[in-house]
Amino acid sequence: MDINSLFLMIIMRLRSITFALLAIAATLSGCCHNSNNEILSGVDYTLATQRKADISDVRYDINFLIPRVLTESVLCDIEIRFSLHEPCDVLLDFRDTERITEIIFKEISHSEQWQSWLRNEHIVIPREMVTAGENAIRIRTSVSDQSLNRNEEYLYTLLVPDRARTLFPCFDQPDMKATYTLSLTLPEEWTAVSNTSITGSATSEEGYQVIEFAPTEPLSTYLFSFVAGKLDSTTYDDGTHRFTAYYRETDPKRIAQLDTIFKEVKYSLEWLEEYTGIKYPFGKYDFIMLPGFQYGGMEHTGATLYNAGQMFLGENPTLDELLRRSSVIAHETAHMWFGDYVTMRWFDDVWTKEVFANYFAARIVEPLYPTIDHRLSRLKSYTISALSEDRTAGSTPIRQELDNLQNAGLIYGRIIYNKAPIVMDKIVEIMGDEAYQNGIRDYLRTFAYGNATWPELIEILDRYTDADLRTFSEVWVHSNAIPIVECSSKDNLLILKQRDPRSRGLLWPQHLTIRVVYDDSTTEDVNIAIEAARTTLGLRKPIAYIIPNICGRGYGLFTIPEQNIAWLMTQLPDLGDDLAREATLVNLHELYKWGYINKNQWLATLTDALTKEHNYLIASTICDYLSEPVATLKAREIEERLWHIATTHPLTSLRRKLITTLAHAHTAPAVTEALYTLWQANGATWLSEQEQFTTLSDDDAMTLAYELALRMPELQAEIITTQRARITNPDRLREFDYISRGTAPDTATRDALFAELLTSEARRTEPWAAALLKLLNHHTREAEALKYILPGLEELTEVQRTGDIFFPSNWCKALLGNHHSPEARAIVERFLADNPDYSPLLRSKILQALE
Repeated sequence: MDINSLFLMIIMRLRSITFALLAIAATLSGCCHNSNNEILSGVDYTLATQRKADISDVRYDINFLIPRVLTESVLCDIEIRFSLHEPCDVLLDFRDTERITEIIFKEISHSEQWQSWLRNEHIVIPREMVTAGENAIRIRTSVSDQSLNRNEEYLYTLLVPDRARTLFPCFDQPDMKATYTLSLTLPEEWTAVSNTSITGSATSEEGYQVIEFAPTEPLSTYLFSFVAGKLDSTTYDDGTHRFTAYYRETDPKRIAQLDTIFKEVKYSLEWLEEYTGIKYPFGKYDFIMLPGFQYGGMEHTGATLYNAGQMFLGENPTLDELLRRSSVIAHETAHMWFGDYVTMRWFDDVWTKEVFANYFAARIVEPLYPTIDHRLSRLKSYTISALSEDRTAGSTPIRQELDNLQNAGLIYGRIIYNKAPIVMDKIVEIMGDEAYQNGIRDYLRTFAYGNATWPELIEILDRYTDADLRTFSEVWVHSNAIPIVECSSKDNLLILKQRDPRSRGLLWPQHLTIRVVYDDSTTEDVNIAIEAARTTLGLRKPIAYIIPNICGRGYGLFTIPEQNIAWLMTQLPDLGDDLAREATLVNLHELYKWGYINKNQWLATLTDALTKEHNYLIASTICDYLSEPVATLKAREIEERLWHIATTHPLTSLRRKLITTLAHAHTAPAVTEALYTLWQANGATWLSEQEQFTTLSDDDAMTLAYELALRMPELQAEIITTQRARITNPDRLREFDYISRGTAPDTATRDALFAELLTSEARRTEPWAAALLKLLNHHTREAEALKYILPGLEELTEVQRTGDIFFPSNWCKALLGNHHSPEARAIVERFLADNPDYSPLLRSKILQALE
């Protein structure tokens, strides 16, 4: 029996199918879709609003057959049921219509008719073939691997934002929530996980098994998910909570971290239940940790996905790594309420789920780390990241216009993830904690298992405050770029002038604290509300110097006079409290990026500050800021001094961070030799002043091997072979084998690798593809890699079409991030000039990478 026959036999045994009619929605004015209208690819806004107006009660009954052999296609058999208000042309979304083998309708397979229904990524069924009321259709098709992330031993679906239509025919828009009943036919040695619990399983013929899952709660298409493969699992059950973790990790020390992971999941759930007043709104909470996963996590109900490398940490993890893991857990758990339970109506409001996830993640994590200043941590996590995109020519508003869901992935970025929580903090500051919490509870109750927009949220929050949140929202949410606040003094007058860098006359209202240093060296912290273009305060004594935004609450570029900048750079290490140092460090970095501080001054300031810094988070920020000037200045004496700091710094936890920074950025031969010695010993026996450094994690050692192989071409083969022999986990070995090819010393091999990356098949594991592209464009090869820029940009539209949400941005950063020459900028500018009609969203990604 062949596998196709087996699949059909299993489906017939599983269910009897009722065949009926199918329909699609009316326009907002009440008119149905007309098949004579132009049918656009993707899911355009007009189509989406038409469908929502006339279709309800959507249910999917889906069966997938997953062959054991990777070269055989996954097969899908799906029945779609829904209620239609009146007969209309019916448009289902399915990108691979050429793969359809059968459409069954009224118990008849319309083999001739349905071929004419396939139009521009849609199945269009004429209105004369449907009726008002209950409708159903059955479709059989093979499935491309694009959204299956398929490997020899496992696969997982990832359908955000509009990828469900690459996996099965559906109404692929977030406001058409549906229930899903899934069954999987898969190799008998495989495990399967989905949004709901398993209701039955049976071994079939030919070494396959059938696993059936319970119907889901109402979900948007992008939240439907399953994972299948050779997975290990561990279950936590304390009598109140039961979680199962699935993974492919083999290191017992890493697997032992599950105890901490389970506790943090439990804590996050309980925190959110208490804050929202709503019990966890879905049937189960399991999670899967996957190697090479594209994101930190993805909030599928009942089957949350995590990047294994961010969950299972190496020995001696840094505080950054621990905070990141805790934040990702809290972030994905918050999504269960904000994004899954209440979902945006359209992806222009995708930021509303991300702002809540990051805002509440920050609050959830605080009690887990009682010894750190979380205001400082938020500055490091959110403000720095947001400014890095918001200062560029590619800056976008938080809420962006979206005409078609095929472009929804391009809306994602640091603005919505990291600027949005800063804005939400300001809203809470305006409203007060209690009023805000009451408003959020009202919002969740009002739109439970449904969809909402940002204006609908603001309308609810407005009931709990006298402030004008709509006006506040207009500039902070709907406008791009950052405010520039010019801070100066004259005698005893403190003068603040706010201006819009885009010359639109916008004013960003906000509160901040400025520290003034008087002529007699005494200081005062002055709280200021910026509500006008010019703010003047008379203080009690003549002012000598200004330290703006000392509290870190303000957002923007805060300029000060030139002599004030020079003084402040010398004072940075000696600012007394940690928050003030971090906030000042961030503002000085912005002044550097805007051209107020030259590169040599900035590198010297950072190096001096690092020698004295005792707070790990601040020292880590300094390391992040060091990378670019070290790589571009090639100041060998400074690099050797930084290496000395890395081996002697009193913060032993910082040493690993600085080592990895130098590994990427350095050019000094003495540093290369020192890193090679460290790598040879694998970090375990290398001593510094009688103190052991730390054992390198697999990830550290792999990264170090890449960087050394690049700089020591005569030893490249030996380094790669030696490092490969050290790796025991098969998934990490596959990663290393893929990425390490980028260290090849000969240009012909690198050119061939770049040509390979211009094919979608070679980019399937996107984090690995981005890492390989980054090696090919390494700063030590900048001149040789100029030839990759233009073809890499020309491929970007295809990268966006075939990749997941963060990949276009990551592609641009890997392609352009190490290029700082005028020649590189000229290539990019010429490309944009030659393509005046280029997608504005993709243009923004390019410009953000070209800072």
